[in-house]
Amino acid sequence: MKLTPVILSLLLHLALFSQIPVTDVATNASVGMVNSQLMNINIELKAVNKNLSQLINLMEKNNNETSKSREILKEELEAKKQAPKYVTGSTDVSLAIELKTKILEAYRTSKQTVQELEYLERKEIDEFFGYAANALLETKNLFQQCNEIINTKAIILPEERLKKVNAINLKLETILDNLIVYNHKLSQINSLRESRRTLINMNKN
Repeated sequence: MKLTPVILSLLLHLALFSQIPVTDVATNASVGMVNSQLMNINIELKAVNKNLSQLINLMEKNNNETSKSREILKEELEAKKQAPKYVTGSTDVSLAIELKTKILEAYRTSKQTVQELEYLERKEIDEFFGYAANALLETKNLFQQCNEIINTKAIILPEERLKKVNAINLKLETILDNLIVYNHKLSQINSLRESRRTLINMNKN
């Protein structure tokens, strides 16, 4: 039996109307899925924003701590550029001043004493004066180094300053001891020659 055009048209319309609910359901499902994805994205964005805020706060905190550290470091460096009072008033510094004074006194005394030793040769006296002058010059240089170590603006730890001053004191002590020993040696030579001269004169008589 052949279908008439009218029947075919009705069947076509029924088929079309029967597809509409299926299409609506699929569309609603897609919209729901998109909404769910948007909600998930929104949650993730909130989490990212929270992490960014925490990161910014942490960076600001680190920046503040870095600034404070720089200030502290600057203060420490400035402090190291000058000797503290316990260095300038230390026994090491006082000893350096004392040794310098003793060397000057030993130089003056020795010079006067040697000039009065009548049994020394001119060459021996000149050699002593040359030695004493060099000792005095070395003392001056060492004491100048001591002042530079104490007053320098270079970054030096207080303990290191004291260590350097102590090393200078050892050299000053050596200069003083050698000057005294040299003077004593010449005095002994003079006394020995004087004794010999006395014996010779006694034998002549």
